[in-house]
Amino acid sequence: MTMEPRETMLAHLERLGNVLKQRGFTTELVIKPAKPYLQVANADTPTLNERVVCHRDSDTSWAYWWPWKQPIGSVDDIESVVDKIAAVLKSVEGA
Repeated sequence: MTMEPRETMLAHLERLGNVLKQRGFTTELVIKPAKPYLQVANADTPTLNERVVCHRDSDTSWAYWWPWKQPIGSVDDIESVVDKIAAVLKSVEGA
């Protein structure tokens, strides 16, 4: 049974959210808009937050993207994607 594109997108976002939660981030899957997204925040500094979207790349493979249309990485390389998100949302001590 093949999932519809929206269901596939939501499944990838949910999976990413689960991995990010294990790394100490807070996440919320927002599904109401036409293009669902994952809201991710630094648990220690909630003002450090960003949206992550998921859609097909030009080669039709699924990837995670920043909302400014820059790719984060493939859904098949979730650890690398989580590392990149963590780097963007990292608190800088003493800043």
